[in-house]
Amino acid sequence: MKRKVASELKESTDKIIDIDRNKLREIGGTIKEHKSAYDSATERMRQARAEIDGHNANLLSVSEKMSQSKNFLSIMEARVPKESEEELQAVIAKNQEIIDRKEFKGERERGEILSRIKEASMKIEGVKATRTIHEQHQALAEESTKIGDTVKTLNDECGALRAKIAQENGELDRLYDTKRALMAEREKLLSAYGSIAKHFEAINMRLDEMSAMRKKQREEYGYNLPSDALFKVKETARKKLESGSKLSFDELKLLYSEKD
Repeated sequence: MKRKVASELKESTDKIIDIDRNKLREIGGTIKEHKSAYDSATERMRQARAEIDGHNANLLSVSEKMSQSKNFLSIMEARVPKESEEELQAVIAKNQEIIDRKEFKGERERGEILSRIKEASMKIEGVKATRTIHEQHQALAEESTKIGDTVKTLNDECGALRAKIAQENGELDRLYDTKRALMAEREKLLSAYGSIAKHFEAINMRLDEMSAMRKKQREEYGYNLPSDALFKVKETARKKLESGSKLSFDELKLLYSEKD
């Protein structure tokens, strides 16, 4: 029985040590890895959302500028001259040459020539302004597309990060459940270990009592030992005699009989 209980005690001890040194340590490391992945994904999600907010603010600003340029173009395009810029430059050059050569008949004609130069110059400025606004509008449209593509990419990343966070969160829940189950198993094993240890101690105490009894038997009878039952009856009779209690004839006979 002592060997059997000692084996049970060792088995419980081995299981507790395995949980402490192996299983809990292993699951603790795994929890740390998944916690790191969860924190990393959460932090990246925060950064991505901040980037999206910033890009959306830029997109709003670009959209407002595009709206303004579009309104300006709608006004300017209605006033764009039919002549090309080259044709208008030719008009200016031709009239400026007349002024430079003074090929006009009087101040009135000179004024008319200057008016034609001024009008052509204003038309050129209008053409240039319209072209510039067109170019700006195109650049804004390209910027808007680029920002929109970036926001889409970030939104796709956020979708993947949400899935990652959910996955890591579920894995952490499973790991924590496993850890709690291991702790419960450890407590159960500790309780069983305590019970087995008490049983083991009781066996040792019983063996010590038996050893003391055998020693006392040897002191009284030598190595030609009587049975434990006979020894117990004789011990009981001796205690009754010492306490002054009455003994039966058989008890007296047993108590005073020869040791052999």
